[in-house]
Amino acid sequence: MKFFIIVIISYLLGSLPFGYYIGKYIYKKDIRSMGSGNIGTTNALRNFGKTAGLITFILDAFKGGLAAFIGGLIAGNEGMSLAMFFVVIGHMYSFLLNFKAGKGIATVFGALIYINPKFALGMFAVFFIVVLLSKMVSLGSVCVCLVAIISSIYSYGVSYFSLSLSIIATIIIIKHKANIKRIIRREESKLF
Repeated sequence: MKFFIIVIISYLLGSLPFGYYIGKYIYKKDIRSMGSGNIGTTNALRNFGKTAGLITFILDAFKGGLAAFIGGLIAGNEGMSLAMFFVVIGHMYSFLLNFKAGKGIATVFGALIYINPKFALGMFAVFFIVVLLSKMVSLGSVCVCLVAIISSIYSYGVSYFSLSLSIIATIIIIKHKANIKRIIRREESKLF
């Protein structure tokens, strides 16, 4: 029963589409009809500016951290890993937006910051370096997901944490399928 509670709470938290709400209530626009159509940080940044992008990132990361915190309170390490998984699933497949929403990078980062800050900062460093060199957030996202899979299994073996993170990272990579095709064709949008 406690794991079911974690799943429900985490999914509901993850489903809160902050980028969509910022666009709708502050800018009176539907972010889903703009740019990439994504409700996350990058699309908010491109369409509404730095403040909107930063707030979207903070709120999406916060819900990831909050879910992990609640999962830990209810069921320890297993609960945190389960919460991390379902808060990201909620963000990606929000019932509030017909199960189409974000790609999950900020949300999983928020969960990781709470669960394992050192690991999270290492992943952020990978993401930051790739984005800085390539100027492509999508490439940074895909690369950090690949590194996260390898690093988590190497560092923690086959565990709830590594399995949860690896499955999430794989889904995130799949959600970047169109971006990957554009990167290969050298048509992907650059951040700066």
